[in-house]
Amino acid sequence: MQELIQGTFHFHSTYSHDGRNTLPEIADSLQERGLSFCVMTEHFEDFDEAKFNQYVAELDSVTKSTGFVFVPGAEVDLEGLHTIVFPVREYAEVTRFASRQPVTRPLFKVLAHPSKYPFEQVKVHLEKYEINAVELWNQQADGNYIPPIEFLRSLQSAPRRDTYRYFFGCDLHSINLTVGNVLCFRTSGALTPDDIARILIKGDFVARNFATGVEYRNGSNRTDFDAWLKALCNRSYYRGKLLRGVRRSLKSVYKVLPRDLRHSLNDVKNYIRNKV
Repeated sequence: MQELIQGTFHFHSTYSHDGRNTLPEIADSLQERGLSFCVMTEHFEDFDEAKFNQYVAELDSVTKSTGFVFVPGAEVDLEGLHTIVFPVREYAEVTRFASRQPVTRPLFKVLAHPSKYPFEQVKVHLEKYEINAVELWNQQADGNYIPPIEFLRSLQSAPRRDTYRYFFGCDLHSINLTVGNVLCFRTSGALTPDDIARILIKGDFVARNFATGVEYRNGSNRTDFDAWLKALCNRSYYRGKLLRGVRRSLKSVYKVLPRDLRHSLNDVKNYIRNKV
């Protein structure tokens, strides 16, 4: 009998400079919330080869000891736009990808929080790096209660929009924040990190936002992007629009603060972004 498996995409631990929790802490917290897996996406610039090997080894170790499945991934800065690659096992393969050298094993590539970038740059990036998927809704960049409608409308001009996999991601750096977006699928039996990676790459999953109930189906029962967007645009999003106004006001105040103070308030900023 198949059961529904839910997990998160885009999470940072203390292996990233801005992560606040260890891998065991993340596993325990997410497992308590009824989640079964997480695609980790540590900032690649924070690694050398030795640290990267330690990261991959600890992911495997915590997966085996807790039963919560970590899929190893990395968030790579490519000319100012961030791309998540998974599953990753070797430092050299990510380095070759980042420098546009041939890789021995294809990596699955997801453009992260694309609503943060000018769309003309996004279009070039999608083709230049042969991107496989797009993080359609990033809860830290876009909020929990309204999808990035302006970006989604722009994406309608992308000729390959019906070929990408679409992810809803968290981009969380602390277990104290709400998990608003999940990826889910039905399966039977225990799954390994490679099993989950294969399912996500194949596209047999649904991306779902808890607060609004909005979801995008990938795979054989794929959602038609244009019809889906039309339905989204017909929704009111009263709460989302109100919170977005509050969020923009707080962001304006945050930007004028001294840099040292902004750094010390970073956790507060992330909390507000997550809640609002």
